[in-house]
Parts: sequence; structure tokens; C-alpha cells
Amino acid sequence: MRRALVICGLIREPGRFAAYLDGILRLGRPDLRVIFSSWIGELERHPDIAARLAALDAEIAEQSQPDLKLPGHILHQVMTLDLGLSLLDDDVFVLKTRPDICGLGDVQEFLALQPEPAGTGRLACPFGHRLHVVGMFGAHPLYINDIIFAGMAGDLRRLCLLPFAFGLKYPRLSPEQWLWATALAGGNPVLNAYLSVNPGPIFDNAQANATVSGVLADSPLFARAIAVNAILVRDSLAYFHPDPQRGAVVADCAGYTLEALLWDRLPVAGLEHHPTAATNTFVSAGVIDAVHDGLFQPSRFGDRVQQALARYGEPGGAMAMQRDRGELAAEAAALAQALANVGIDGRGPSPWRQAETGAGYAAELEAEVNHLRRTIDQLQTRIGR
Repeated sequence: MRRALVICGLIREPGRFAAYLDGILRLGRPDLRVIFSSWIGELERHPDIAARLAALDAEIAEQSQPDLKLPGHILHQVMTLDLGLSLLDDDVFVLKTRPDICGLGDVQEFLALQPEPAGTGRLACPFGHRLHVVGMFGAHPLYINDIIFAGMAGDLRRLCLLPFAFGLKYPRLSPEQWLWATALAGGNPVLNAYLSVNPGPIFDNAQANATVSGVLADSPLFARAIAVNAILVRDSLAYFHPDPQRGAVVADCAGYTLEALLWDRLPVAGLEHHPTAATNTFVSAGVIDAVHDGLFQPSRFGDRVQQALARYGEPGGAMAMQRDRGELAAEAAALAQALANVGIDGRGPSPWRQAETGAGYAAELEAEVNHLRRTIDQLQTRIGR
């Protein structure tokens, strides 16, 4: 099995990245192909990093930065991944990571990981093998971690076909959702209807989150979207980190309602509560098992999800979704109105902005803002724990 490490993006924390590269060199794995994909001129500012990459016989892939900023720099993310993948055959097993958020343990786990064939026979799966991820927001369909993941190069290319129309069809789409919806949502009537009115995560506003979660729990369309998301994740993805407690996590989940698993701070090993988004991150496949198999306490919302799982989770589920288009449109309109009633405008602003990234003072401010945002996220995670 040929393997490659594709490191994408800017060198924001040189010391951390240098230690990471030193650790990879100490592993003594010449069979691991290393590719650094970034922007023209980035490596010239860091000669010590360039020397370490040379010691690893790493390949350097460089291109000009886009002059268009999309939410979360999703276009920049996709461009660097696509360029790195362009050097690889489809059958190479790839770990994608970033210079500023990286750990040697991830590389070691990747080297022990084996590709898994994707599920077949239900909703269309775009991948030949599962993509391995580290976590996802349970209450936000397709909000899957976009920093570290692994998969076959041919499958990862499906994430790089970024549909610009999504920015207009789904105005409140998060960058994580945009990346993963590229491969998993295309042509799916349930996700198309839901993402068109998707409120997205709300940060640093506990009251707004409580209000919106109540609106979502009352929405038949949201229940359908949670069901379809569980089917796609179960068939198309796997977890990156070892998951020896998967069965125990399922048993723990069975003691709570589905809405509690999505939003409440719970003593379940497979859940990590996000302190500012007021939702749970699913960090174990056991939680997806519980959602997919209906192994949670009864509730009106949970019953709706189970009904949708039964309707779409069997052969013929894709055709059932096509027949439901009229109902889906009506439910999307109702959810949009309910969200508008609590101050969430589903139309949203245009996601396009000329960036002139890398130009003088603006580049310095942008780098500082990115650094502060990451620092705040890290501190909030530590506080939450």
C-alpha cells in the first residue's frame, strides 16, 4: 500500500511545524511520500522549514493564491489539497493535514490504518473507500472536521470539485459543510432542501442556540436531514482514531434522547461538547451507530428520525426521496419561516469577496486575525474540558 502525507496551507507556527517534520524524519519511513502544498513564496520565508522538508525528500507544490475569499477560506483549502493530490495516483492512501494543526501521533495512527471499502446498496456513495475523519457536529449535517482526514487519493479528489453555486443555493453553509457537501450532498433531495434553509452553527450565543435547537427539533425536515446524514456517514466515512470503546459508547447513548445526544453536555465518551457552538461533536463511530440504529430514548423528534431512517435507509431510499420532493419543499418553507421568526435570515449575505490575500498590511492583519481565532478556539476547548 503506497502512502502519502499531504500538508496543505500556510506556515503560521514555524516552531510547531519544524518539530512535526523532525518527528516524521525520526520515524524513518522512506516509504511515506511527503508533499507540502502551499503558495508561491511561502517557503522562501522559512528556510529552516525548507531544509527540513529537503531532509525528508519532500515534494513542494506551489501555486498563486486565489484573489477570492470564500467563507473559512474554503477555496484556498481546496486549491492546496487539489494541487497536492495532483502529484499522486488514485490508489495512494493519503493523510491530509496542515502545518499549524498537526501532530506526530496522527501520522503514526495513519501508518497503522488500512483503507476500508465504502458501503453500497443504499443512498449513492461517491467513494470507493471510506474517508477517515476525526469528528463532526452532530446537530449540523455534513459539518465534518476539515483539517485532518485520510483516504484514497482518487476519493479525496471528489472533495475538490467545489461547486460555487452552493454559496448561493445554501447561503448559511459553513466551510466544513461546503467541503463535504461537494461529494455527499449533490443530487440528494433531502439535503438539498435542508441546506437551503440550514441555520448553521451559531457561536458565542447560548440563548440563540437554545432557541434555534428548539425550532430544529420541531422540524420534520431537520429530522429527515439527521437521518440521511447518519446513513451517508455510516456508509461513506470511518473514524480516523482507534475506537476500542465503540460498543460501550452505543450502550451509553441508549440512555438519552436523540436531542440530548445532539445538544446536551453528557457523560458519554464518544461526545465532546463544543462550548461556544452549544452542540456535541461526535468523536466515536459508536454515536453514529446509536443514531443510525435508533438506539436512543423515545421522543417525538427521535421517532421522526427513525421513520426517515426506515424510509431512506433501505434499497429504494433514493427513489423515495424523489417522490418526497413536494413535501420537502413545503417543510423547507416552513422551517425557513420558523427560523425567520426567531431572527435567523436564511438568505444570508453573498459569500464572495475579493481578498487581495498576501498584499502588504492586509496580509499581516489577516494572519493576525487567523492566529487569534485559533488561539480563542483552543482556549474555549480547554475551558470546556
